[in-house]
Amino acid sequence: MAAENRKKKPLKKLTIVREHPMHVPISKKNPTGVTLRDRHIRRLKGTYLDKDEIAKIFREYDRSKIVFPAKGKLEEYPNADKYDEQIAVWTDYFNKKFRAEPPLDPDVVKALLGSESRFLPDPPRSKKGQGISQITPDTLEILQDPEGEAKEFTFTKMNRKDLKDPDIAIPMAVRWLHRKRVTAQSKLGRAPNHQELILEYKGLLKSKTTYQNAAIKNYLGKYNDLKK
Repeated sequence: MAAENRKKKPLKKLTIVREHPMHVPISKKNPTGVTLRDRHIRRLKGTYLDKDEIAKIFREYDRSKIVFPAKGKLEEYPNADKYDEQIAVWTDYFNKKFRAEPPLDPDVVKALLGSESRFLPDPPRSKKGQGISQITPDTLEILQDPEGEAKEFTFTKMNRKDLKDPDIAIPMAVRWLHRKRVTAQSKLGRAPNHQELILEYKGLLKSKTTYQNAAIKNYLGKYNDLKK
């Protein structure tokens, strides 16, 4: 009976790795002539998103208690309210994923998209960024790197043309905002406010150029209209 009443030890989780064999010269150190390279942890479900998972989460997400961005406040932009559902779902999803405190405001996300692209899925005259959230190729690479700065939650199997799809670009933008909150806090030595977070997203937090003032003015014009 004593043995039966003992608490069972929790089973240890096994970490699966990918290993790539590589042939090398035979030596005393390596008599087989084969070594392993590029070992890395296999991504576990729930730590990344691919296109199918993005579609499934959005389709099945419980919308009963999520907060939507303000509607009908940016009438000069024909698409302003078109992506409110995506903004609401993914803002709530990543707030919960990262246990954000304070939670990211969906109006911040909406104002960001407006300032980046005027809510156009493929805005003209983009220099580096692409799509509604103007994600750059460098950021796309970081968001898919399982060993990079955003490794705790990444995307996979995306390419540049996918950035022109708001269904993909919006969750990427929200995830990147959460990463930028971390980097902004590191630079400032305190939690950033929403203006500082947007400047960090745009790569202008520590900028001393006129671009910083223009960028924050553009963003705040839309944010303040949403809050009226």
